[in-house]
Amino acid sequence: MKNNINSISVVILVGGVGSRFSSFNKPPKQLSKLNKNLILINILNNFKKFGFNHFIFPLGAKKDFFINFFNSKKNIKKYKFNILKKNFKEKEIKPDKLNISLFNAGENTKKLMRITKSLNYTKNQDLLVTYGDDLANVNLKALVNKYQSLNKKKAIVTICKKNSQYGHLLVNKSGLVKKFIEKPPHQHPINIGFYLLSKKILITYKKNNFELENNFLPVLAKHKLLSSYEHKGYFYSINDKKELINAKNKLKNL
Repeated sequence: MKNNINSISVVILVGGVGSRFSSFNKPPKQLSKLNKNLILINILNNFKKFGFNHFIFPLGAKKDFFINFFNSKKNIKKYKFNILKKNFKEKEIKPDKLNISLFNAGENTKKLMRITKSLNYTKNQDLLVTYGDDLANVNLKALVNKYQSLNKKKAIVTICKKNSQYGHLLVNKSGLVKKFIEKPPHQHPINIGFYLLSKKILITYKKNNFELENNFLPVLAKHKLLSSYEHKGYFYSINDKKELINAKNKLKNL
């Protein structure tokens, strides 16, 4: 299993403006402290725990913050970064380090195009794509096992069943409340990312005007090429300061 995981590069999407979290001249949310560590380092360490060792960052807005962070001598030593050049050789991948490829994908570049441009920074045939502002304890070994069982003929999206954050009411036609339901489960699961796909599927079905969630994934679903993996652990999306505080309170061991 380790060899299979080592043959998958991880693309981490961090190119957004993140205006709900901070202004343009302030550090991005991914470099904010969670509890014991930064959000981004928590994400990287979780991947590293499962054996992933190559991470690609297609940068956009706030790119200078990430460039300075990864190239800092202090951080290279502290987090054991190994910064790779574009056309690196296989022997340059260090198994005991976090091997990082980063490049400027453009400030207004759509997510799908960022992923496509990332192909220039890996020789691996499979990609695991995730968002840089989501925290989830996904069993990545089980996710890869499912992907391998499909013989890479399908892409995978990770889903999670979630309860509503509100109490719901059942009301009759006259407005009389018949029943109160405290935070019921949503009818359909949510998409939490962690996409596993091959270069072949990406190149075959992408188009320059496609966006990842609105166009590309629906096209894969239409062609019966999109499978799902259900995550049953925690999931927190950090879009603003309030959500960061909530994640801090819930994930005190991180």
